Amino acid sequence: AVPARYGDSLFRALTAKATEMGGGPYGVEALNVLRIEKGFITHAEIHGRVTAFDIGMGRMISAKKDCIGKTMAAREGLLDEDRERLMGFKPVGAVKQLTAGAHLYNEGDEATAEFDKGYLTSVAFSPTLGHFMALGFVRGGPERLGDRLRMVDHMRQIETVVEVCDPVVFDPKGERTRG
Repeated sequence: AVPARYGDSLFRALTAKATEMGGGPYGVEALNVLRIEKGFITHAEIHGRVTAFDIGMGRMISAKKDCIGKTMAAREGLLDEDRERLMGFKPVGAVKQLTAGAHLYNEGDEATAEFDKGYLTSVAFSPTLGHFMALGFVRGGPERLGDRLRMVDHMRQIETVVEVCDPVVFDPKGERTRG
């Protein structure tokens, strides 16, 4: 713990060191953009129906060791390839906005619950990429890579086309992370 009277000095020392290393202070919104670019999940992507398989981490559950949730994770329905799986989404064409909570439909399908293929959970504009990007869940997940879907936000009356992409849209090999 740092006593309050040293807070300003600590901040200045950390900022100076970060500047030497090519970094600097950043805000929570920048952190959110960075985590979406790298496909990192937060509460927005995790709820009571999401499994390790759904977020691409199913291989982390050891087949040889026991763990909490292992039996449930092995249930046939929770391993169905057609389940909604975490993917990335990028705009097609001159899109002004993507919105979290918007639903996804195949092009040409009605925007109704019957044809719903998934939804966006987190959206940000990436200054690095020069366009919006999103994380979300889509039925079939990785098998839909490269597919175009209609994004429909019924509440805001926004509709556009997105392309399903890998959840990691920036530095997918981790070369910058591991320098």
